[in-house]
This record gives sequence, C-alpha cells and structure tokens, in this order.
Amino acid sequence: MRMVSTQQGRAQSELRAAVAEEVDALTDELISIRRDLHAHPEVGYAEHRTTAKIVQLLRAVGLDPVVLPVGTGAYCDVLPAGVADSKGLIGLRADIDALPIDDGKDVAYASRNPGVCHACGHDVHTTVVLGVGLALVRLRDRGLLRHGVRLIFQPAEESTPGGALSAIDGGALQGVREVYALHCDPRTDVGHVGLKVGAVTSAADRVLIRLSGPGGHTSRPHLTADLVGALGVLATSLPLLLSRRVDPRSGASLIWGRIRSGSASNAIPQRGEIEGTLRSLDVSGWRAAEQLLPELATQLVAPFRVSIDVLVTPGVPPTVNHAEGVLRLTEAAEAVLGPTSVVPTEQSLGGEDFSWMLQKLPGAMARLGVRTPGAVEFADIHQPTFTVDERCIAVGAKLLLAVVTRAGVTPPPSP
Repeated sequence: MRMVSTQQGRAQSELRAAVAEEVDALTDELISIRRDLHAHPEVGYAEHRTTAKIVQLLRAVGLDPVVLPVGTGAYCDVLPAGVADSKGLIGLRADIDALPIDDGKDVAYASRNPGVCHACGHDVHTTVVLGVGLALVRLRDRGLLRHGVRLIFQPAEESTPGGALSAIDGGALQGVREVYALHCDPRTDVGHVGLKVGAVTSAADRVLIRLSGPGGHTSRPHLTADLVGALGVLATSLPLLLSRRVDPRSGASLIWGRIRSGSASNAIPQRGEIEGTLRSLDVSGWRAAEQLLPELATQLVAPFRVSIDVLVTPGVPPTVNHAEGVLRLTEAAEAVLGPTSVVPTEQSLGGEDFSWMLQKLPGAMARLGVRTPGAVEFADIHQPTFTVDERCIAVGAKLLLAVVTRAGVTPPPSP
C-alpha cells in the first residue's frame, strides 16, 4: 500500500509540474488572445468574430470544434490518445458575449466597437478555457491526459433567460457528466479563488413596464394623465411595496436601470417606460415577487388614469454549487495554486445562466480573483473601467486543468 501511495504521489507531482509548465509556456499567447477578444467585443448572439477566433485557434492544434445551431458559440472535445468515445466528459464552460456599454479604459486594447465592451470578464473566461484546450493537447501528446474534456463556449450569457439554454439545446452537455466554470471577481486578489457550497448567485428577471395616456399640457395635468408622475411613483414605491409583500429572508430586490419618457418640458407625454431587474436569493421569493409585481404596479398607477402593461421576462434561477464539485475545485486549487489559495465567498444578487447547466449536471462555479494585491480602488464588473490583473488568466487555466486532469473515473453524485 505504501508503495502504491508513493507512486500516486509521484504521479500527481509530475502532473502538477506538467500543468504549470504547459500553462507558463502559453501565458504570453493567452494574454495576446485576451486582448484581441477585448478589443473586438460582441453582444449576445452576435459573437460571430469571437466564435470564428475560437474555432480557428482550436482547429490550429488539431481539434474539431462544433459551432452551436444558433450560429455563435461552440463546443469541442479533447480526448485521450486512442479514445474515440465522447462519454463521461468533464465540461468546462466559458461565456463569450460582451455588454452594450462603452469602454472607459485608456489602454491599447480598448474596445474598437462603439457601445460594446467586455466589462464583465467574459474575455478572460473565454481565454482561460481556450488555454485549457491548448494545454490539454500538449498534455495528451505527452501521455498525461487520461480523461475526456469538453470545452463549452456559450453565447449570450448577458441575455435573458441566457444563452446557456441555447448551448444545452445545441447538444453541448450531451456526454458530459459534470461541469465547471469560473467568473471574474474584482473583490478577490489574483492568485485566489472564491468557493462556496450552495447558492452563489441569485434568481434574476427582466422587468419592463410601459405606460400610456392621452398626453397634454403641463399647465393642465388634471385634464389628462400625468404619465411622468406615474413613472416616478413606480420608480420609488414599487421596490418598497415589493419588499413588504415578499418574505425579507428571500432578499427580493427590484432595481431600475432605465426610465424614458417625453421630449418637451411643457408637454405631458403619451408614452413612457421603466426597465430594471428583479432578483431574489431563493426560488420561493423569486416566484412570489414575479406574481405580485404586476398587481402592485397596476394599483400604484391607478390614480393617474394611465394604461399599464407589465412585462416580466423570466430569467435565471440561482446558481447552486454542488458539494462534490466544490470539493474538486478546492483540491485542484490547493494542488496547483497553494494551500491558501481558496477563500470563502458569499451569495450575490447577480444572475448567472450557468445555473441552467448546474440544474442538469453536478459541478460548481468558482470566483476567480482578478484584483491586483494591495489595490485600494478597483472598478466593479459592469462598469466601463472594469479591468483585470492579467496574471489571473494563468491562474484560471491551471485551476481548470487541475480539475480535469486530477478527476477520477467515478462520477460525482447526481444533483
């Protein structure tokens, strides 16, 4: 037994060294790839250049990626030498879309597409999984790949209800037994990963409320319908009322991101709309808030005599990490990043469509530290100036490589 244990220890040590060696050899190339992706961002379901870049890089090392039926996004298998059966694979997912906001950074690789920016780190996620694919080919050629891996490049994560459903419908999870993902976290230092068993994100819906009325002169609001006044009441009172009607332990939160109406200071407009997101820490609060919101909104604007149309677009459920998946990520991080690399993380109110994949398969999402150690100020995700310490790319690649190369042949428990 002692001899077997020693042999296993040596094998694991050799594998750790090989993982580090291959990623370190690719680091400069990966940073270049990330900057290219960052300079050419594309929004959900329009990621044609991004998809072409992914396919080109994978084909260049002899892999055979499959573009998803929706036309963007792809998946690709890396199998051990001599293996042709794509079953029992370990899936690694990256989201490839950007946000419809301007890039506020003064860097050489800033977005060249006006109004579109990788402000959530999806360029990093894509580069990390690409890097894993490139390194796996090298490890396979060295006889060090013993388990099949599926690389999943998913479109439209920022859309509702999320491009993960398109990836699933397109066959990206067929033959996959467990699935993992990373997400950039500017609150965590580079070199560390945040892990938590259970829910790490929240349920999220899109809410759009449209109001209409006859319009009129601002000197005679009593003869018409004060549509802007009604929008103001919705903006301030609807979140408050919702918080009083849903169990506060569910953390239901309605936050507005856009309000639009009118074109003249002395004319009450005929139309207006307000749009935002509805979020909840758990499914029960999510469903309760969805049902209550149209009723409360209608009651609030009734005194203004406006017509109302409430559209709640169902989004994503909470992302729930499975215990076995967190254990795999923890062991992998400690093996290749060090015993203090794993830090605790909290559930956020952010939405993440990787949740759909974790409803199908066991696995987990880790928060990848992207903050430079010692930094006092840093931009949050979805801000135009969001940036990362690019050392996080090698960290993420080493972590996911360790997950797929260390995994045993026994699949984890089903969700």
